[in-house]
Amino acid sequence: MSRILWCITGAGGQLRRIFQAFREFRSRRSDVEIGVALSRAGEEVARIYGILDRLKEVSSGGRYGGIYRDASWSGITEDGVPLGGRISLNRYSLVVIAPASSNTIAKIAAGIADTLPTISASQAIKSRTPLIIFPVDHAENPSTTLPCIINSEKCTYCLLCVNACPHGAIRILPSKEVKIDYNRCRGCGICEDSCEAGAISCWEEKEVAPNPIDLENISKLKGISGLHVVTSLDEMISKIEDILGFRSLDSSRC
Repeated sequence: MSRILWCITGAGGQLRRIFQAFREFRSRRSDVEIGVALSRAGEEVARIYGILDRLKEVSSGGRYGGIYRDASWSGITEDGVPLGGRISLNRYSLVVIAPASSNTIAKIAAGIADTLPTISASQAIKSRTPLIIFPVDHAENPSTTLPCIINSEKCTYCLLCVNACPHGAIRILPSKEVKIDYNRCRGCGICEDSCEAGAISCWEEKEVAPNPIDLENISKLKGISGLHVVTSLDEMISKIEDILGFRSLDSSRC
């Protein structure tokens, strides 16, 4: 059976779309085991972007399809799983880091392994396990996804969002401003639905300029054998299917 380890970093750009792509992939390929590994920053971002509570829709469960987090420096997860060791023993057919933050890209390029995603990348390279990296900052139409935000210029101070939020994540400041507490926000989007003034928006896309240093680090990764850099969802899914042999199997059935 094929197994994928999907690693989530502290990057929000494309995260919700990547989550949806993995959900759809799992529904099509129920014979593939999928595990999910999060760095501490990745866990925080997954919560804010509304997917942390939904990761079981992607993870297949079982021995290799868990949700792994809170790792030690050596890559042992909160429930005692030595995830790096599993990768080095080729227990996974493929490791996917998507989206990969600039910090994660820089660490991998420099050979630093101190988070679950970077430890996974290091062990994948050493064990010749195929590795796909989807950098959030790349040269081809780079953009980022914004979390739920409140536009203070549009806010009428009706407080409907404060009452609607099930997580108590919207605070009233002494200055009579309404702010989202991202330490509590779980990205449910209920605040946006409740705002009659249209002052709250979630998941807006914003174009960004790529950092030359990030592009240089990405270029370094492209020279590593067995490491595949992708820059779109379609390319990511296509590469996953190619590596796991699904596209050749589908072609033979035509």
